[in-house]
Amino acid sequence: MTRPTTDRAKSPEPPRATPSTTWVPGSSQGRWQLYLCGLLLVVCTIPWRQKTYFSGGLDPVVAAKAVIGLAALALSGIQTLRRPPKVAIGGRTITFATCYLTISVIGGWAAGTVLPSLVVATRVAMTLATVALLLMAFGTRAVTTALVASLGVVAMVALATGIGSVTSGRWEGGIPPLAPNEIAFICGGLVVYLVHRIMLGTGPWAPTLAIGLFGVMWLTGSRTTTATLVLAIVVMVLQARTFSIAAFLAMVLAVPAIAYVATATATISNLLLRGGTENVTTLSSRTIAWNAAASMDAGGMQRWFGGGLTLKRIPVSGQYWQDQILDSSWVSALVQAGRLGLVVVLLWVVSTAWAALSSERSWRILWTGLLAFIVPRSLLESGMFDASTVFILFALASLATEGVTRASDAQEAHRLERDSPALTEAAPTGRRV
Repeated sequence: MTRPTTDRAKSPEPPRATPSTTWVPGSSQGRWQLYLCGLLLVVCTIPWRQKTYFSGGLDPVVAAKAVIGLAALALSGIQTLRRPPKVAIGGRTITFATCYLTISVIGGWAAGTVLPSLVVATRVAMTLATVALLLMAFGTRAVTTALVASLGVVAMVALATGIGSVTSGRWEGGIPPLAPNEIAFICGGLVVYLVHRIMLGTGPWAPTLAIGLFGVMWLTGSRTTTATLVLAIVVMVLQARTFSIAAFLAMVLAVPAIAYVATATATISNLLLRGGTENVTTLSSRTIAWNAAASMDAGGMQRWFGGGLTLKRIPVSGQYWQDQILDSSWVSALVQAGRLGLVVVLLWVVSTAWAALSSERSWRILWTGLLAFIVPRSLLESGMFDASTVFILFALASLATEGVTRASDAQEAHRLERDSPALTEAAPTGRRV
């Protein structure tokens, strides 16, 4: 007796359709909204006037930056509502930011500057919220690329319009009038991103662009940013398992080039001794402001809660000038948010660094490199906990390294690879050494 046979002829399954509301890398849908929002966010946080700080007055510049910031926040919120969320946002970053901003507002209230302090705290909160909403709407990879590209566009415009300043010693921006240190930071952040792309074996144009940006940084004369960028690159390279042949040859050729510049030319000594040996010993007079901040006779409330985020200058004695910019994110945190605020931001940075080290390897290289670039620099430069380009990148790293964000981002990448393999980023196929 024979068993009956069953017809199991398989018919080809129809291809899965990508939902019309889903934006994926490589597609045009949603791309312009993302890049527009990133550009608006950068424009409203960069300085429009040099050495001018908000103290509570309303003028056309303050109003224009507020409108642009609200537009970026509104656009990011609309995109989050119109599309399924790509990633989830954890509570660590939001909690630390809320505690720090609340403490600073209490300090501003105690110092009699509650309204200006509240305005600045609101700007910081809007910046963080915009980055978080963009991550939810578009995912980590797309948002990182868009923010880096937006920083690059603004920097290139500033450099092109301020090219005449190169002959005066330090390259600074024209429109917008970015200071040399600000341009150096933006270029350094772009270099960190490009080094990450090089290590992943993507972007054949990345090495040439990175070298060019490093040259621009050198022309700005920013010593701190150059030093921390070198540290960041070392941190990233030490995590590499393999190198492409081009990257390996570039590193080999860089050794004699760096040795020649260091020993046979005065380039490095001229950079280090810019302004004379006194500027080196006092860190360009930074230690004068820091000593004043440490010895400041403050009451109990100001000691613990600070004087508000509008407090960016401090009175100094024994000098021919009356006050001075703090020029340190950590000293600024102590003065603006007191001891409580300093503890909060310290825990914030440490937890973010720990989360970055716990990230998946390809992302760990970028986040640890970015933190190695930002955090040491923040010892000598302000803005890490303010509405600034530095805070944009720090907020991005802090939000993207949240455990729930990393998990949902990995799930989204797996879904895209499964459902739309033609639209995902191709794996590198170049030879490795």
